[in-house]
Amino acid sequence: MDGSRKESPMRVTDGDHSDPDEHDRLSLPQVRLDDLLDEVRSRLTEISRKQERIHTLLEAVISIGEGLELDPLLLRIAETATRLVNARYGALGVIGPDGNMSRFIPVGLAPEEISSIAHWPKGEGILGLLIKEPEPLRLRDVRAHPESRGFPEGHPPMHTFLGVPIRIRNQVFGNLYMTNKIDGSEFTGDDELLLRALATAAGTAIENAQLFAQTQSRETWLDASGQITTRLLSGAAPEEVLRLVARRARLMAQADIAVIAMPGEDPETLTVRVWDRHEDQSDALATGVRGATLTRAADTLLGRVYLSGSPLSTDVSAFEHLGVGFLTRMGVGPVLVLPFGPSDGARGVLILARDQEREAFQSGWSNMLSPFADQAAVALELAEARLDSERLSVLEDRDRIARDLHDTVIQRLYATAITLMGTVRRIDDATSAKRVQGAVDDLDDTIRQIRSTIFALQSSPDDDASWLRSRVLELVNTAAETLGFSPRLLTQGPVDNAVDEHVGEHLVAVLRELLSNVTRHAQATSVDVELSVDTGEVVLRVTDDGRGVPQGVTRSGLRNLASRAQELDGAMTVVSGPGEGTVVEWSAPVQRSERPWPG
Repeated sequence: MDGSRKESPMRVTDGDHSDPDEHDRLSLPQVRLDDLLDEVRSRLTEISRKQERIHTLLEAVISIGEGLELDPLLLRIAETATRLVNARYGALGVIGPDGNMSRFIPVGLAPEEISSIAHWPKGEGILGLLIKEPEPLRLRDVRAHPESRGFPEGHPPMHTFLGVPIRIRNQVFGNLYMTNKIDGSEFTGDDELLLRALATAAGTAIENAQLFAQTQSRETWLDASGQITTRLLSGAAPEEVLRLVARRARLMAQADIAVIAMPGEDPETLTVRVWDRHEDQSDALATGVRGATLTRAADTLLGRVYLSGSPLSTDVSAFEHLGVGFLTRMGVGPVLVLPFGPSDGARGVLILARDQEREAFQSGWSNMLSPFADQAAVALELAEARLDSERLSVLEDRDRIARDLHDTVIQRLYATAITLMGTVRRIDDATSAKRVQGAVDDLDDTIRQIRSTIFALQSSPDDDASWLRSRVLELVNTAAETLGFSPRLLTQGPVDNAVDEHVGEHLVAVLRELLSNVTRHAQATSVDVELSVDTGEVVLRVTDDGRGVPQGVTRSGLRNLASRAQELDGAMTVVSGPGEGTVVEWSAPVQRSERPWPG
C-alpha cells in the first residue's frame, strides 16, 4: 500500500474581479447577431421594394392591355412607362416603313411647353442611335454622348436617359424614351430591367391591337364587298358604285380623302372620276378635284402604280413633281396608291390620302385593300358589260320598232293618203272634198311625226354629236326634263346634209334660247318644234300654248336671236298674244354667204 498522497490542485479566485478574455467571449455573439439582424432587415426592405416594383410592373402590364384601339394604347404605354421608372419626361417613337420615325408621342410636357418646341424629334442623334441599333441604352448625361445633336429650340433641358426598343416578334415597332428621374437620381439597372419587361408586354399588346384592327377592317371589307355586289346586281349606275367604293375604301383605311382616277380621252392622262372626303375637309380645298386631269407618265406617282400594277405608299407633302399637286394643295401628306383592277390590266388607280400631321399608312393596308380594289374593279367591269348588253338590247328593240314603223305603218298611211287624194277629185260636194283633203293633210303630218320618231328611235347618245339632227333632238329631250312633258319634234328635208356647220351652230343656239324662254316664262302645256330644209333655206319654228310674251318686258333674248338671223342674211318673226301662246319662226340660208372684206 502506498502511503504517499496526491493533492488536487486548487484555484482561488477573487469574487470582485472577472477575466477580460471571458467577457469578450461572451459579447462577440451578441455583436454578430445585431449585424445579422440589420442585414436581414435590409434584405427584407430590398425584397419589399422589389416586390412593390414588381407589383407596379404587373399593374402596368394589366393597364396597357385593357384596350385594343391602337392610338389610345400607344399613349397609355408611354404614360405607364414614365410612371414605372419614375421619369419626369417620356415618349414613344414609332418607326415607319422607311426606317425613320413616323410618330412621336410625348408625355410629361405641359401644353405651353409643347407649343414652344420648334419641331418634334426626327429620329436623329440619340433617338436615331436607338433606331439604328435597337438595344437598351442608359446614360448618365445625354448631352455628353458623342451621338447627341442637342435639342430643338424651346425643348426643356434633359440629362439622364433610358431607352429600350419595343419589338413585335422579330421586328422593331418603336422605342421608349425616358429622361430625368423625378428624384434627380440616375436610372438604375432595375429601371432598365423593368422598362424592358414593360416593352415586351407592350409589343404583345400592340400586336393584338393591330390584329384587332385588321380583323375589323376585314369585316368592313367583306361588308363593303357585299354592298357593292348588291348595288351592282340591283342595277345601280357605275358612277354610283364608284362613289360607294371610294367611301368604303376611305373608311377602311382611316383616310381623309379617297380618289378614283381612270383613263380619260387622252391616253396619257388619268381623269378623276369620283372622290370622297372626310367631313372635316373643307369644300374650298376640295374644289376642282372631280374631273381633274392627271398625267400617268412613268416618272409620276400615279404612272408608276398604273403601269406596274404594284401599290405604293409614300408622303407627298414635299414632292410636287410626283404629279399629285392637287393633293398637296389640300394639305395631304401620307398617301397609299393602289391599282384599281388586276395588276396585269389596271383600269385606273385608287388614291387614299391623310392629312400631313397624321401617321403613315401601315404596311399591311395595301395587302388588305388591294384585293378589295381588284374585286370592285371586276364587279364594275361586269356591271358595265351588263349595261352595254341591256343598252344593245334596247337599241335592237328600238331599231326593230323603227323598221316596222317605216316599212309597215308609213307605207300604209302613205297608200291611204294616195287613195284619198284620188277620191277628192271625184267628190262633187265641196264641203266633203274639203274634209277629205283635211284628212289627207293630217295623214301627211302624221307621217312626218312618225319619221321624226323613227329618227329618235335610231339615235343614241353615242352617235356622232356633230349631226345637226342629233343635236336638236338632244336639246328637245333635255328640255323635257324641265318642262315636265316632251315637246313634239318634226324634221323634214336633208337637215344633216344641207345645212352648213356655221349655220347649224347658230340654229342650235337659237333653239336652246327659245326652249329656255318657254321653260322659264311661258307656263305652257305643249310645245312643237319644227325643223325643215327646203329650197336652200332652213326654217326653225317653235310653237307653245303658253301665256304669250308680256307687253313692256325687255326682249333682249329675242333681239339676240334676230341678230343671229340677220348675220346669216335670214329673218325671224314672233307672233304672240296674251293667253294665245307664242310662235317664233327663225330662218336662214343653209349655206353661209361669203362677204367681202371691207375696203
